Amino acid sequence: MTVNYHNIVVARESRGLTQSELTKAIKGLSQGNLSRMEKGLLPISEEILNAISKKLDYPLSFFSKATIRIPLGTFHYRKRITMGQKKLSILEARLDILSNIIDELLESITINEFDIPHLEVTEKRNAAEIAYKLREYFNVGSAPIENIVKLLEKHGVIVVFFKIDNEKFDGVTRITQKSQPVIFLNSQMPNDRKRFTIAHELGHLVMHLRTSLENEVEDDVKEMQANQFAAEFNLPAIEGRKTLCNLKYQDLGVLKMYWKISKAAILYRAKELGVLGDSQYRYYMMQLSRSGQRKNEIESVSIDRPVILKRMFELHWTELGYSKEELSDLLGISINDLNLLYNSLTNESTKLKIII
Repeated sequence: MTVNYHNIVVARESRGLTQSELTKAIKGLSQGNLSRMEKGLLPISEEILNAISKKLDYPLSFFSKATIRIPLGTFHYRKRITMGQKKLSILEARLDILSNIIDELLESITINEFDIPHLEVTEKRNAAEIAYKLREYFNVGSAPIENIVKLLEKHGVIVVFFKIDNEKFDGVTRITQKSQPVIFLNSQMPNDRKRFTIAHELGHLVMHLRTSLENEVEDDVKEMQANQFAAEFNLPAIEGRKTLCNLKYQDLGVLKMYWKISKAAILYRAKELGVLGDSQYRYYMMQLSRSGQRKNEIESVSIDRPVILKRMFELHWTELGYSKEELSDLLGISINDLNLLYNSLTNESTKLKIII
């Protein structure tokens, strides 16, 4: 078989191993030689490849696939998280593998076409106006969006919840090698934060990820615009000025369950819309802090579960007749990883766990 040396790096990093740690586990492999193999400067023997495959728990088919690594240009999120380099490498390697799995499954299955328009911020159109235009495009008016995941999946965006034990990561949008947009979310977040993150990532997808190089803006500007987009998309100004007028602290719980965003976000939005003064905003935020709700608010809002990726697996088994062994080989992951991934899509208590 022809070995794609890039995928040795992805497999190793996805398991959280350094070159030194991997070579210590494999007899006859030095770190110097592994470094050369990972750069394509030294051929890899069948014996060593089998040992690496066994140690990292990836089938041999994984190492012959086209390059799995997604260009780092899609990682505009890097500056908004503060993970160490090793943790970031683990995360990115696993996102690369999940993105490749999605592309492989899409070879035989058709999902809804991605039809969300690309709209850039201009002198005549800000991020909030783009968010409202998108609401009009989705035909959802100014009311709260009940099933935000279903809405995006209806328009061809795959959403994936996965468990990552690191609160510094909320989510990221990836465009796979085959141009499929995927929003990956940390399933450990409260649902109101998931909703804001989905809207934030949707903002990047609409405004930034399809922008030509000459129209690129700085990362901090992208983040500010995505936040403005998310605020308007989740709580439109036209309704916000009505429902948040004469806001009382005791109203926050009811408003949270109605708009399905956090109390802190509601307060900030009210201040932003000019219906809550600065001093009143600070006072209400102090009350939230005193009650311990700045991090963990009492009420929990609902959010719908993604279904596309789950159905893609099921169609391979039920309609296309793949066995687990065949699908494992096709996707380049072990049967154990295949079971973990599918169970994470079907069972709330067994989400795919990435510890970093």
